[in-house]
Amino acid sequence: MLKKLGTVFVILMMTTFAQQAFSQTEPIFRIVPHAELGFVSVLNHVYRVGTEANGNTTFDFVKQGAQDVLFPYARFSVDAIVASQHRFTVLYQPLTIKTQTVAGRNGTGAVQIDDVLFAPGTPLNLTYGFDFFRLSYLYDFIAEEASQLGIGLSFQLRNANIDFSSADGLQRVVQNNVGLVPIIKIKAAHRFAPEFGIDFEADGFYASSAVFNGAGRPFEGWIWDAALRLESQLIEGATAFLSIRTIGGGASGNNAYDNVTATTSSGAETYNSLATLAVTLGVSLTP
Repeated sequence: MLKKLGTVFVILMMTTFAQQAFSQTEPIFRIVPHAELGFVSVLNHVYRVGTEANGNTTFDFVKQGAQDVLFPYARFSVDAIVASQHRFTVLYQPLTIKTQTVAGRNGTGAVQIDDVLFAPGTPLNLTYGFDFFRLSYLYDFIAEEASQLGIGLSFQLRNANIDFSSADGLQRVVQNNVGLVPIIKIKAAHRFAPEFGIDFEADGFYASSAVFNGAGRPFEGWIWDAALRLESQLIEGATAFLSIRTIGGGASGNNAYDNVTATTSSGAETYNSLATLAVTLGVSLTP
């Protein structure tokens, strides 16, 4: 997957530099690719399937699931800017964390996920996958050479895959779903000098069952994705940046999209809350 993304990024670089070579004035249409690499830290992450009253564990991935270390992080996006003020963005955000641990880590005892009980001492393989794709439209109310301010709408397609498995493969709980979520987007930027600028962007939403899952089930969900970037145009046509980003979100209640391999009298009730912090270095190609 990363090799394919790398190939796409190289093609976009060639397109961007071709735009620079053949345009003497600002074009009505521009392609601006971005790529960044770094690390992500999980600040808080708890997860439960079923109710605590039925014995299900509110599992702390940081304290119990070995997510208390740094993980590799990457992000890829492409902007298509039309007439300076209309910005369309396609984003791919891989966000899958795999860890190995032992049930009962830090003296927490047995782990029950849905109707599967992992006894203390059971070696566990854990996967928390929340990769997503996002399509955004942003209208820049301010689109000057030194300043930008825009607001718009995003549609995020999540591809969730959560897996609790014993190392011998005899016990397993898998929850997976795909869902489309509308999100509000804002972006502001200012360049203090040709060589230095600052950029802020944020996507986020909160919704309950009344407007979200349409199934009449008690459910609420929330998402945020916000970043502050320090930018420097070291060479013409390419801007390097340092980004500090937080991604998080969660869900509580009976999700209409749940697909759980185990069955329990507690139903499909879930609780999931995640907060991360990522630090990356990246590059934008800016014709």
